[in-house]
Amino acid sequence: MATVLLATDGSGEAAHAAHRAVQSAWDLDATLHVLCVVDRWEQSEAALSSAALATIAAEDAAFAAVEEAAAQAERLGIDVVSKVVHGSPVETILEYAAEIDADLIVLGRHGDHSHHLGGVGRRIVSEASRETVVVD
Repeated sequence: MATVLLATDGSGEAAHAAHRAVQSAWDLDATLHVLCVVDRWEQSEAALSSAALATIAAEDAAFAAVEEAAAQAERLGIDVVSKVVHGSPVETILEYAAEIDADLIVLGRHGDHSHHLGGVGRRIVSEASRETVVVD
């Protein structure tokens, strides 16, 4: 069975990417993996500090983004695996794609992590050894 990986950050571009990933999973009769990476450079692990509230808010947004994309796929009867993790977005997405042997990676062109050098989308395209679709 084929595997499609949607990397989402909850942005508007990621929502467009979610539609594309769901359609691709449907077309390929694939399992859809929905991954959101809480950027470890932006949000540290939750602790008893002023940063804890920001981290909790980022995690809540991540879970909401994953749940929204998963719900789209589940309505069509597509098998879905959802995951929210902390890490570096590019490295984590590429590692997870390798772990699940993704046939396709789908993500938005710009989003919450677009400030990184080259942007997450551009780096995934340049570093991925798998088919990758970056959606506007």
